[in-house]
Formats: sequence, C-alpha cells, structure tokens
Amino acid sequence: MTPLEVESGGRSTAIGMYVHESGTPGSPAVVFLHGAGASGRMWRDHMVTLGDRFHCLAPDLPGFGRSNRLATASRIETADLVAGLIETRVPAGRAHIVGLSWGGGVAHTLLDRHPELVDRVVIDGAGVLSWWAKGPFLLGIAAIAPFLHTRPVTAFFAGIIGMDEVGRADLRASSRRAFRRAFVEGFRSGVSRVEIAATCPTLLVAGEGETVVRQSNAAQAALMPHAVARFAPGLGHGWLARRMELHVRMVEAWLTGQELPAELALEPPSPSAVERLLRELGEEAPDADHRLAARSR
Repeated sequence: MTPLEVESGGRSTAIGMYVHESGTPGSPAVVFLHGAGASGRMWRDHMVTLGDRFHCLAPDLPGFGRSNRLATASRIETADLVAGLIETRVPAGRAHIVGLSWGGGVAHTLLDRHPELVDRVVIDGAGVLSWWAKGPFLLGIAAIAPFLHTRPVTAFFAGIIGMDEVGRADLRASSRRAFRRAFVEGFRSGVSRVEIAATCPTLLVAGEGETVVRQSNAAQAALMPHAVARFAPGLGHGWLARRMELHVRMVEAWLTGQELPAELALEPPSPSAVERLLRELGEEAPDADHRLAARSR
C-alpha cells in the first residue's frame, strides 16, 4: 500500500494517510471508517468477505494506526480527507461508506458536506442527538488519555468491547491527542438539513445498550427518505468485536440490497425524539406524529 496525497480544507497538503485495501480497483467501492483508538485493520474480516465484489478501502485516519504521526484532524477535516480519497481512488466518483463510532461521526459529516460522493451508508454507534452524560464521560476520557499506551488502559477498553490483540496494538499506537479529540468531537450533537434530505440508502445501527444512540437513530431514520434503524440485542457499543460474523453479514446485506439479518431488531421512533431532532434542525415540531405517520406510509 502506498500513502495517499489528498487535499484538505482547500489547501494541497502531503498527508500520508495509510490506506488498507482489498478487491479490484474499478469495482464498486466501499470506504470503511474506524473508531477512535482503532485503525483500518479493524475491518479486515469485512474486507476479506467483500473483496471479491467490491474495491475496499480502509484508511488509517489521522492520528491512528500507521497514520499516527499525522497531525490530528477535526471531524470536518477528516471527512474532507475521506472525500479526497474517494475522488482520487474511485473512478466512479461515488462509494459506499461504513463507519463505526468516530468513523460513524465522520460518515455523518460526509453526508452533510459531500452527499454526491456517497452511495449506500452504514453508520454504527454514532447518533446525532446530544447526550446528557457526555460531560462526565469526556472528563473521564481526558483523564485516561495521558495513559492510553499503558497496559491497564488497554485492558480496560479490551474488556468493554472484546478487543483482540490487533485492536490492543492499534490502541497503544494511537496518538493521545487524536484519541481525546475524536471523543470530544464525536459526542457533539448536530445534524444538518442536507444530511436529513440525503437520498442514499442509510442504515443506522447500534448495540442494545446504546440507549441515546438508538433513540437518535430511530428519529433520524423517521425523517430521512431512505433510512432504517436497527439494533443488536444484548450488545453494546462497538459490538462488532463480539459478533463480527453478524456485523459482516449486516454490512454485506445492506450494500447489496438484501434483507438484513433477522438477529437485528427494528428500532421504532418515538415522537419525542423526532420532536427533539426537528428542534435541533430549527424546525417547528408540534406535528411529529404527522411526520411519523407520513414516513410509515
């Protein structure tokens, strides 16, 4: 693999963003976006399964993996780098996007800033509604970040999501600053009218334990033209680490237009969450029930 030179923020910058790759260039493309503390290697099972039909590209985002010496980038800057990757490496000029956590937040920003580059989308564990407990959570992340490369911290995160040895190595290699920034920006609320109006088929998914993300996903799916929300029963954030085979089947089904795995549960929207999302969009929200009724027809 060779580093990729892209444009960021309108300025030509030699950013050596490492890109993991499988499949044949010229085939329909899929860009995989990893979570904070991970790298493009977290998608290796997906890339093996899909490599016979898709050109799979999994960048190590700035500050992570083999891109860990790059300057940290904001969510907007990272989305623009991914847009540059699509424009540079995908002849068709459009790609499917699969993002988890921080990568899911970047996918949201892609739908806002570069919807013309996006085909089908899977966003896992990255809601757009604000979370009341994010302040204490982010204080905890700030406290942990200086010790990110130590074995106790690595073991802590490994225990939460079932991280394997590859995941632990990637976490230890992460830039502390990039890790902290990804969590700070990843938990910012906000969704744009451009994203809500996006016509690309969008799957919004979460683990059952991600209550706020699930509510956000269901509300967003109720307002988008071609979106659905699902959750993985009995699982939490980053659930692909514990049910990799199910996650691969889910992504494969969505990208090929097939039925989603029966193990995933439907996420019905609540009028209150829809009202809240409409308020964040700057719209009047007394008719949320009517919006839900129109979406169900």
